[in-house]
Amino acid sequence: MTFLPFIEAVDGFPYHTTAGFSELVAHDGKTAIGYVNDKIKADFVASQKFLVNESQIIIKPEYDTFDKRCELFAQLASEWRQLPHYDELLNKGWRDELYVVYNPSRVPYMNLERAFSVLIGVVTYGVHLNGYVPATKTKSGAMKLWIPRRSPTKPTYPGMLDNTVAGGLGVPYGLHETVVKECFEEAGLPEQFVLTHTRSAGVVLYLYRTEDDRVQPEVEYIYDIEFDDETTIVPNPQDGEAEDFQLMTVDEVVAEVKAGHFKPNCALVIVDFLVRHGIITPENEPNYHDIVLRCHRTMPFPVM
Repeated sequence: MTFLPFIEAVDGFPYHTTAGFSELVAHDGKTAIGYVNDKIKADFVASQKFLVNESQIIIKPEYDTFDKRCELFAQLASEWRQLPHYDELLNKGWRDELYVVYNPSRVPYMNLERAFSVLIGVVTYGVHLNGYVPATKTKSGAMKLWIPRRSPTKPTYPGMLDNTVAGGLGVPYGLHETVVKECFEEAGLPEQFVLTHTRSAGVVLYLYRTEDDRVQPEVEYIYDIEFDDETTIVPNPQDGEAEDFQLMTVDEVVAEVKAGHFKPNCALVIVDFLVRHGIITPENEPNYHDIVLRCHRTMPFPVM
């Protein structure tokens, strides 16, 4: 069985068409920073705060500073919280956590409430960590991964399997701070252990198309945490995000992925791990090339 359907479920936005979507364009009138579907576009029109044409929603030229743009979108998010059709995403999903939009790449353009960012198709960022015990350090001689089960009370994907640690990249934390913070908050892993056992392992990029026809461009920075053995240091639930952690063999993890038991983007991160560790290869995966490309999507917008 090919792993390609699990990648397609996450990277589901076509490369060559944006039918049904308009570009959210920076105040220069040139640079696209997001995709907005036609239903949400109608609320941009109603706000009368943007220049709107057939294919674009343009931030007005007078919003020419970082602070002005932050204020504009904070006000818009506050107003949209009063609209009944955004109750689930905004009121119930509101985090009081800010994400950064970049334009040009690596230059902060504005900050947005996390819940609002997923409405307007801008790129969001996070870290995903794979905790594993190498085959040489397990009693059975088989590589194992620490896999948490999401809490049954989580608002999204309750009870599904997840990566060892994962979290969004919110203001004011950088990648390093987020890795350390999330490892402790979600899994109780000590800072010194994280610093000495974690290595950067790349990045995955994809455009997720939701069931309600929004597009969420996501950039996830990937890290591997190599555990010394199966028992000395183990992850434990701390903040209620995870119900428990299980130490699974690679074969068990593969079976859970193929059974559809992982949160979709976490399945993609697992597939990326299996590729990097030589478990998924061109010899055993007929769609190897497509899988590698689809895990590393070319983003149509400026990125961090």
